[in-house]
Amino acid sequence: MSRYLRPVHFFRGTILLIVLFSLSPQSPSSHSTPTGTASPDSLLLQYDAFVDSFMTESKAPGVAIAVVKEDQIVYIKGFGHRRIDARERIDGNTVFRIASLSKGFASVLTGLLVHDGLLQWDEHVMKYLPDFALRNPKNTRELTIRHLLSHTSGLLAHSYDSLIEDNVEFEQMARQLREVPITCAVGECYSYQNVAYGLIGPIIANATGKTYQDLLAERIFKPLGMTEASLSKAGMLATRNVAYPHVMRKAEWHSAEIRDTYYSVPPAAGVNASVHDMALWLRALMGGIPQVVPPEVVQEVSEPVVVTPRERRRFNWNRRIRSAHYGLGWRIFDYAGHKLVFHSGSVYGYLSQIAFLPEEKIGIVVLQNSAHGNPFVYEFFDRYLRL
Repeated sequence: MSRYLRPVHFFRGTILLIVLFSLSPQSPSSHSTPTGTASPDSLLLQYDAFVDSFMTESKAPGVAIAVVKEDQIVYIKGFGHRRIDARERIDGNTVFRIASLSKGFASVLTGLLVHDGLLQWDEHVMKYLPDFALRNPKNTRELTIRHLLSHTSGLLAHSYDSLIEDNVEFEQMARQLREVPITCAVGECYSYQNVAYGLIGPIIANATGKTYQDLLAERIFKPLGMTEASLSKAGMLATRNVAYPHVMRKAEWHSAEIRDTYYSVPPAAGVNASVHDMALWLRALMGGIPQVVPPEVVQEVSEPVVVTPRERRRFNWNRRIRSAHYGLGWRIFDYAGHKLVFHSGSVYGYLSQIAFLPEEKIGIVVLQNSAHGNPFVYEFFDRYLRL
């Protein structure tokens, strides 16, 4: 067979879909392997065996993984079960909560509107939300869209996440931000937010006359073919192929029910999607679908805005992260000398990660129905980069 990638066809119930490259040296390839990196065929075979072994040894409930190289989905596979006490296995169309991977959708959608001339990164929040206020009047006046999406609002980190957990309505949480102590001037320090990040939803609604949910579906989900993606608990349960959350009790995994929490802040953590959906999203992020997601938008949101040195310790991936920054809805790492665009997400019973090397045009997405820590992302890139 040719060394060109074969097309991947997705069917409900499919457990494994791998595209392998031929070892034939005679055939030309439009997807050459950069010097010093692993060949795709051996990489995928070895990585598949590694994940299978890890899942067996860890006894984690389940995971779905997709890999995109250049403009092709080259690997997609589900491991384990949707519920650990049931027989249904995870496949490429199984829907997960992706938690804070939602932030990348919000920043890219904002970037599309910036390119349409409907928004500007440095416009003030008060232009679209005139009743919004922070505790410090100066911070209120100077807060911009860029500050919201880069977590540089000056608020205490994770302000009112507790109210999200209590299912308080978003409008009430947004009003109460005026009571939160300010830790620095806007733009001067990094402090991760969910409620404040969620303000991009009403900003987009006021700028366009459409709800955030409708516009995200119109501009990203539908044109990319993300048929399982949604932004609500009802949307997730509309399909039977759902990965249920799992929690650890007495050293054993137990399935749980899907909670309502964090659906109240859809830009921050409200998206549900299958790994097939996320593979299409990854293709778009790496320039494969420019008519939907122009590369210049991805370039804008993945430029470093603020340094995040603590993330080097949090993501201690064999000590390969040399620097860590946050852009607009994305983390940007120097990973052993390579730019790595990354985000992780966690919500009750789920853990998700997405990462890509923009220069090498290779990326991976990992969706789990448990909060079990894993080495899947960095092991993949270590193998690819021969580290």
